[in-house]
Amino acid sequence: MKINSIYIKFVKIIFVFLFYATNLVALENKIIVKINNEIITSVDIENEANYLKILNPQVKNLEKSRLINVAKNSLIREKVKIIALLEVVKEIDVKDEYKNRIIKTRYEKKGFDTLDQYKDYLKKYGLKIEYINKKISIEAIWNELIYKKFISKIVIDKKKLTNEVKNNPDVKLLLSEIIFRIKNKNDLKKRYNEIKNDIQNEGFENAALIHSVSNSASSGGKIGWIDKNSLNKVSSNALLNLKIGEYSEPILTASGFLILKINDIKKNVSDEKKLERKVNTLIRVKTNQQLNQLSNIYLNKVKKDLTINEL
Repeated sequence: MKINSIYIKFVKIIFVFLFYATNLVALENKIIVKINNEIITSVDIENEANYLKILNPQVKNLEKSRLINVAKNSLIREKVKIIALLEVVKEIDVKDEYKNRIIKTRYEKKGFDTLDQYKDYLKKYGLKIEYINKKISIEAIWNELIYKKFISKIVIDKKKLTNEVKNNPDVKLLLSEIIFRIKNKNDLKKRYNEIKNDIQNEGFENAALIHSVSNSASSGGKIGWIDKNSLNKVSSNALLNLKIGEYSEPILTASGFLILKINDIKKNVSDEKKLERKVNTLIRVKTNQQLNQLSNIYLNKVKKDLTINEL
């Protein structure tokens, strides 16, 4: 009888412990956002914040409340993509070969020699390689959807582009961007001042994370080396008198207002033998620019048709 009594007490203690532990986890993992039938929890946001730290070390400098907000908005964009994708595909996944290639590029950029080293690095942020693979798959299939949907609408005048290359020096710009939207034109000055203030206090990369609606936001707005000839006239003129480290006034585009920053400049002597190759490269760049713009427009369109509730 005594043994049974002790056993019953022990079971009760275990039950009470499990009950409170379960409720504690439930309290910690709250639903923060509902998007149709999809949810975003506090744990999801914490994981996304850690993922953004891996992509862009500058994120660590953000105040926690701002970082959480950036991570939440990043996840909202991702969930909108998932909802749109699941209407046209059964499963959001790509071949292992493609994922492995992207992963290899990422860990080599971090200075790691092996995948195991990268996995250990991810563990420090509470993430697994499967989480990274999922991110890669979502972006790859989204880009494929955008390509199939809009590639026929891309128009580039190769002859005109060739003449521009011949008549202009070979200048490449290392650029970053912030794309933001406003509901009312009267809000432009106020919003731009807010962004400028964050650029001054937090740096351009963190300001991009906070304010940009572009896919480049998660990497601090970095869009890499761009041939000056590939820019449209409005963007080119906006950068005309800027020096390295300076950024443009807001440029009106179809997907919102664009701020461009020059991080570096390279000038090369034009080589006639490389003209065709250069023109073809510019065509690819211009194509990707237009597709990125259409991607932002389409994402915003899909988002408007969804019910998004922040709890």
